[in-house]
Amino acid sequence: MRDRPDPVSIRPCHRSSTINTAIRKAARGTLPVAVTASVLAAGLAACGTAEQLSAGQKVSKAFGKVGDGTSATFTLSVDATPEQIVAFTKATGDEAVDEQSAKGTSGLSISVAVSADKPLKDVDAFKNAGAKDQKDVTLDKSVRISYRIADKKGTPLLEYRQVDAKGYLHVDMKSVLKLTGQDASEVDTVAKDLPADMAPAKAVLNGKWVSLDLQELADEAKKDDGAKGGKPEAVPSVDPQAGQELFDSLKDVFNRTVTFEDKGKQDGTEHLWMSAPARQAVDELYKAVKPLSAKFPQQFKKFPAEAPTDVPDRKVGVDLYLKDGAFDSATFDLAQLAEKIEPGVNFPVKLAFKQEAPKVEAPADATKMTSEDVVKTFLALAAGGEDPSAADHAASGVPPFTTDAAPLTDAQLKQLTALGVPEAQARAFNKMGLGFEDIKAMTEEK
Repeated sequence: MRDRPDPVSIRPCHRSSTINTAIRKAARGTLPVAVTASVLAAGLAACGTAEQLSAGQKVSKAFGKVGDGTSATFTLSVDATPEQIVAFTKATGDEAVDEQSAKGTSGLSISVAVSADKPLKDVDAFKNAGAKDQKDVTLDKSVRISYRIADKKGTPLLEYRQVDAKGYLHVDMKSVLKLTGQDASEVDTVAKDLPADMAPAKAVLNGKWVSLDLQELADEAKKDDGAKGGKPEAVPSVDPQAGQELFDSLKDVFNRTVTFEDKGKQDGTEHLWMSAPARQAVDELYKAVKPLSAKFPQQFKKFPAEAPTDVPDRKVGVDLYLKDGAFDSATFDLAQLAEKIEPGVNFPVKLAFKQEAPKVEAPADATKMTSEDVVKTFLALAAGGEDPSAADHAASGVPPFTTDAAPLTDAQLKQLTALGVPEAQARAFNKMGLGFEDIKAMTEEK
């Protein structure tokens, strides 16, 4: 192996894991609130008590307009200041993050923009989501999508575009490393050491656009399934009757636990407060869904034996903002979900919506990546620049480079497969420095 700096810095770094852990713990508790908001918005108008809930009815109509247009953009951003982030991690019992990581996290945003040739609600892939014959949106040439992660200045750190069933990816690896206080020069070192036949991997490291033929990737996946003697896994679908029973049960719980309060109007924007007693709502949701869990598709994970116990026994809420009768934004304080929190400790996040989406175009001079290139690039980055092509190592399961984690045993691989992590994915995580317990924890937190 060539002498060069330890490549571990381009893998998921333990130095930045504290803030991820803190946010993950709080975000895990937001699920009941998020589910409450989305399902209630979708079904409130059909509810018999909707006419009695003027504020709730406004929310229902506002969310109903989301799919009426031919485009939409959602942006989730961290509105917490660096000081709030540090205070939040201290208050939640985790080791406080360093100032550099807090500054890097503050203002981060994730945007998803989608546009189509017809109203989004009429796009087959969205309209028939969950159906057995659901179409793959990645192969739909009438749909254009972009995903973007940006820093507080709006500079894109990662961007993915889908145009005409082709994917385009750009990663600013150096900026990502700088955000967590790591040595960005490692990128140049790793890129320089890559062999000549790994131009796509070098392009990724150098911050250039790469392209992927999504149809080719889909065909290769089917071919691999056939070579293994298996069949492509069917998309999980819910029996229509079971789905209606589930919807009715959830609606009943929401009508009894969720309340709306009209906070007034300013500059044409309406402010509404949606709240619910978190522990009660989660307990009632669990009791409502548990009897129906046996009717869920087998591909879904086993329904938990008990309701989550780490949900705070207090009322939590979301600020909703509507403009011209349409959903504009929502803000939520993650600190509401902490078991114990000191007054004045906050971690605000914001979800903003726009009916328009930026024009998504294919970037010029993108380096083409085949399905083989994708695998080689992924493994090369995990290996810190070492050539991942040694077939004897791959066959034996022993990674051709030094890793932070012990190799997974056959027994551990079987256990992870049972938890829903395919063997190939588990091995890839392992090569990136994640051990058995790390990967297992990821499945438990989903």
